[in-house]
Amino acid sequence: MLSKIKDILKSCFLFWKAFVLNSDKKKFLQKNQSAFKTQLIVLLATLFASFVLYSSLRPAVRGTCRIILQSDNDSLDVGMGRIAGVEAKRAVLGTTLREIKSIGTLKANAEVVIKSEIAGKISEILFTEGSEVKKGDTLIKFEDDLYKAEKGKYEAEYILAKSEYERVDSLYKKNVGSKKAYDEAYAKMQASKAQLESANAQLNRTIIKAPFDGVIGILRGSATPGNIVQQQTELVYLVDNSTVRVEFTVPAKYVDDIAVGQNVEITVDAFKDRVFSGTVDAIDSEIDTRNHSVLVRAIIPNKAGNLKHGMFANVNLVTGEKSDVILIDEDALLREGAIEYVWIIDEKGRAYRKRILSGAKNANGVEVLAGLKAGEIVITTGQLKCTEGGKTKILNKEEFDESTKEFESTSKKTTKESDETKDKETKKAEGVTEDSKSQEENAKDEKTDKVKEEEKVSDSQTKEASESTEKATDETSAKENNDEANDEKTEPKDSEKDEETSKEKGESGDEESKTSDDGKTSDEGAVKESDKSSDSESSEKQESGRE
Repeated sequence: MLSKIKDILKSCFLFWKAFVLNSDKKKFLQKNQSAFKTQLIVLLATLFASFVLYSSLRPAVRGTCRIILQSDNDSLDVGMGRIAGVEAKRAVLGTTLREIKSIGTLKANAEVVIKSEIAGKISEILFTEGSEVKKGDTLIKFEDDLYKAEKGKYEAEYILAKSEYERVDSLYKKNVGSKKAYDEAYAKMQASKAQLESANAQLNRTIIKAPFDGVIGILRGSATPGNIVQQQTELVYLVDNSTVRVEFTVPAKYVDDIAVGQNVEITVDAFKDRVFSGTVDAIDSEIDTRNHSVLVRAIIPNKAGNLKHGMFANVNLVTGEKSDVILIDEDALLREGAIEYVWIIDEKGRAYRKRILSGAKNANGVEVLAGLKAGEIVITTGQLKCTEGGKTKILNKEEFDESTKEFESTSKKTTKESDETKDKETKKAEGVTEDSKSQEENAKDEKTDKVKEEEKVSDSQTKEASESTEKATDETSAKENNDEANDEKTEPKDSEKDEETSKEKGESGDEESKTSDDGKTSDEGAVKESDKSSDSESSEKQESGRE
């Protein structure tokens, strides 16, 4: 079909080319009249077919053009602007949990590999693989005929040695036997007793019992009845999964935030929809220098037995709570490399891009550390349709109204709490001021009392000083009177002395004339010295009387 169409088009092209190039067009049409008619019919047919095709495809083309050019059902063209239909919520205040995420491994509360303590043949297995066993239950028995025979042999030897010892002891007490025979009988009895105890211990090793409550595993290798196993052969595992320990590492920068008793949540791949809770049991005493982390162990209850030893777990350690935190939906947060931003709507309904800094994530939303205020309208879906400063239309009015109500309620709560805290602080401040006032008043009273006491003491001291001065003046006056009386008494005595000295001088006048001039001078000096001494004594007495 396509080849025929090509031939027709080719013949048409050649015909019209020849018609154009030929100088005598009338003769050319007369010669090729039949070909001209066919070419004309083909031309009209193609025009008609193209018209029919256009008329039939016109509605479809117009519809597709409308779909391409027309905006979405949730946006309208208004002049040169565009109103984008979006979903939005308000940024609210809430509480978030401070969490540390890590990966750990599960370990059973207790586990043991049960091994054979002796070499022998297994006679009986008394448990069902994969079942629960109690502490003290018999698990495996070995053939014990040889051990029983040895026990009987040593038991008979012990009985014989004991009877021999008792006979020697009775004779020794009667002073019949010797000390040597007594010691030998006693040593033989103790040796046979030790051999009997060893035989009992070997016989007990033919029975393996459960050391604790747990779940018994699957028998290993050749651990079947009738099979001979060597000593220290692994037979079966026993695990206690009633509680599970999870060990994980925490970066060293969070060492101050972790403590024993904090809540831990784990998830495992086998139960992705379930969260298992527990508490921190122990923190390692040292930090690993290779990865700068500390080892932490937590205890997880496992009554249902869903958690198994050796599982990998995603650990979420809750270190505390933060209140009054700005929260937004996780869908509202967008990133461009390391830059985080959201689209917000202002009061006029226009969208703007705003850069923020996000924090922890949890079920309540994403924490906003900086760049956003509580109550701002944040676009959650439809960010791609937004332009800077473009008009928007909120489509999820019910959810938006709920978020506004939630914001209002939380803001009221926060205001109440802040008011209460302010009242408490003011009351405390008033109490402090009252206490300070009372303390100041008490201090003032104490000061006034001290001043009064000091005044009283000073008054008493002044009185005592005045009394002492009066006494001193009286004493001095009395002494002066006594001194005057003494002076009066001493004056006649001095006159008598002078008369006596004059008499002596008169009697010794002859002697003085005979003496030389040197002797006279010496006598006169002695007399002068005696006069001076008497004068000094009298002056001292006067001074003492004055004092």
